[in-house]
Amino acid sequence: MANLILCDPVGEVATSHKRSVPIRWSPNKRIATLFNNHVSSYRFWKRLEELLKERLGGSVVAMLAKENTFAPAPREIIAEIAETADLAIVGVGA
Repeated sequence: MANLILCDPVGEVATSHKRSVPIRWSPNKRIATLFNNHVSSYRFWKRLEELLKERLGGSVVAMLAKENTFAPAPREIIAEIAETADLAIVGVGA
């Protein structure tokens, strides 16, 4: 017979707050985005890409998208990002 162990579900909220280090950006660096094209976040992602283009300039932003929403990104796309971008923003599930 197996023992059943009950745990108290009450947790404690962490009180420390860590600040992220700001990203230093220069005009000659390139950024890439990779999105899975899922309908639930399509509008958000497209707006993010628009803002990046507006603030950084369209020539430094490469927008990539997977064709299959639920499959991992093909190696070719990952290789392209690695070769051409200094920073990549990858959506969840991409």
